[in-house]
Amino acid sequence: MKKINSEILERKITFLFFENPKRTFNVKQIKYFIGAKINEQEFFKILFSIARKGYIVDGGRGKYTYNKNKKYLVGKISRRAKHLIDLDTSTEFKITKKEKAGLLQDDLVYYWVDKKSNIRIASLKHRELTKYVGVIKKENGLTLLKNTSLDTDILVSGKCEENDMVSAHITDWKYNIPEGKILKIIGNKQDTNTQIHAILEEYNLPYYFSKNIENEASKISKEIVKEKNRKDLRDTLTFTIDPADAKDFDDALSFKKLKNNNFEIGIHIADVTHYVKENTLLDKEAKSRATSVYLSDRVVPMLPETLSNDLCSLNPNEDKNVFSVLVEIDSKSNIINAEFTKSLIKSDERMSYEEAQFVLKNNKEMLPPDVTITGKSKKVSKEICEALLALNSIAINLKQKRKKKGSVFFNKEEVRFVVDKKGEPIDYNIKVQKEANHLIEEFMLLANVLVAKKIKEKNRTAVFRIHDYPDEEKILELERFVRNLGYNVRISNVKDINTALNSLLKAVENKPEKNVIDMMVIRSMSKAKYSTNNIGHFGLGFNDYTHFTSPIRRYPDVMVHRLLEKVLLEKPLKKEDLESTCLHCSKMEELATKAERASIKFMQVKYMSKRINEKFEAVVSGVNERGLFVEIKSNKCEGLVRMKDIPNDYFIYDHKNTCVVGQHTLEEYSLGDEVFIQVVGTDIDKKHIDFKILEKK
Repeated sequence: MKKINSEILERKITFLFFENPKRTFNVKQIKYFIGAKINEQEFFKILFSIARKGYIVDGGRGKYTYNKNKKYLVGKISRRAKHLIDLDTSTEFKITKKEKAGLLQDDLVYYWVDKKSNIRIASLKHRELTKYVGVIKKENGLTLLKNTSLDTDILVSGKCEENDMVSAHITDWKYNIPEGKILKIIGNKQDTNTQIHAILEEYNLPYYFSKNIENEASKISKEIVKEKNRKDLRDTLTFTIDPADAKDFDDALSFKKLKNNNFEIGIHIADVTHYVKENTLLDKEAKSRATSVYLSDRVVPMLPETLSNDLCSLNPNEDKNVFSVLVEIDSKSNIINAEFTKSLIKSDERMSYEEAQFVLKNNKEMLPPDVTITGKSKKVSKEICEALLALNSIAINLKQKRKKKGSVFFNKEEVRFVVDKKGEPIDYNIKVQKEANHLIEEFMLLANVLVAKKIKEKNRTAVFRIHDYPDEEKILELERFVRNLGYNVRISNVKDINTALNSLLKAVENKPEKNVIDMMVIRSMSKAKYSTNNIGHFGLGFNDYTHFTSPIRRYPDVMVHRLLEKVLLEKPLKKEDLESTCLHCSKMEELATKAERASIKFMQVKYMSKRINEKFEAVVSGVNERGLFVEIKSNKCEGLVRMKDIPNDYFIYDHKNTCVVGQHTLEEYSLGDEVFIQVVGTDIDKKHIDFKILEKK
């Protein structure tokens, strides 16, 4: 373990010169930098190797300088340190075991290509990740952190026990494995709560508020004071529609028929900025978090519960401050006028999506126990029923108009696990988007578009939600992929990519391969992000779009509320770097998404660990050289069928046709194939499920 690794030391010394290209270093200074005991012969052998490769120049008398004449490219280490991706071209290269010495996934490196087209890594440029989360194992008197995403252990120091989950910081790497120091003991790996906290820790996402933050939140007055410029809409029919288990309600709808037979629809959003003032501790904390994190069994809020679940939440039968978009709309769903105003509302009804859906489907005021939040029969007022039906009709028209403008429509199923008091998954629910969901979605989209246009028309700085066109190569890859599955939809070389994608998504509805193709379409898309540079939103088909409707859980919405208020009051904007905040929010959103996926995968593994040897119907969702990835139809849990666990033949991977083929029977397994599988094992640490195929359906 304590043997000096010359490859790592060579890279470490090279890094010294790359970071200090104008300096000259003598032998004594170089030895001090590497901080390792090494004999003279070995040391000069390493220096000679570095000079021979052209990284440094021997200036004589034991002095060395950086070689300014050699040019280097910059790449990123990926796939468990087995590949390098060029940052300029995104080209991916395989790297040898020798070249990856001292490197970890996501490291940025300087590299060059030799005459034989081999990748030669000169030096580490930047280590993106310095903190790692893993499980403690004690072997041969050594304390090791084991992280399944790394192909090396970390030798750590600090008090801890076997099977503790900890976070650790890498302090040095000069021997065969890196050395680190324990930063935090999260808990025992057997504890579900520990596993969830470990996921948050891995992505640097906080899971509690400091006392200072909680204290500041608790001091905010709950009293609703009548304000001169705040419109009183408490007498207007108003209600919320949210998931049955929701604890915060940041949007409400109001409905009123006007004398000219048009409708006034109010889209009311929690007035977070009324309570969270700029540059307060609360504001800085919300900005830092940027988003609430929705994990498989909990929500980590952006704002303390005092605000998110109480002060700002649009709870029924309570006076609440909101920021409203009042839209006048005619019978054909044409927008006649839009007014933006701070308002005061009182929600008449708190409805779940299931309750609203029952009304829309059955046009009945009396709701049965199996659809209500309380589990008891419930009567909804005639006025709310009529409002729901009218709003749904308008929403359908808005959706059709959006479709004509090029919006891409997904109808993905979501799996939510039911957990017991200990956090153990005991059951699951499949959530499908229905009319009630689409109703709320359409009016929130409408508000976001109208706000974006309002700020833009005043030629003011704005925060936009942007989504670029898909990469041409990815679209071509998608087209080839779906062709192999029997779909002759031309996606590339068409004037309207959106229409082609919608045709494809419609064609796979209710097909076994639906989820696979949905996933591939999503992968072909660019990532939506926040920016002050408006390029439109490809996926939704909007030229101007922002996020205004969820300030309780998204900081960009808080920014937009402040911008809109300044526009309405014609106040000057302070010169501030909104773009850097946009970049930060986009980054935090990405981390939150990764954490959510990791938590769902953990719950899947935990749930399936109690179902070893059970049999299920499944669909092939992925194919590679290791075997088949399959997804269980009922609960959407995904796992791997290794090549050896495919029956009746010896199978190999056919990269060209994205399938595996039996060498004797020529039997094929491709994406979308339906199979019967059996659960053979699970691994909590690796978040991995192993299946074997019983037979092809």
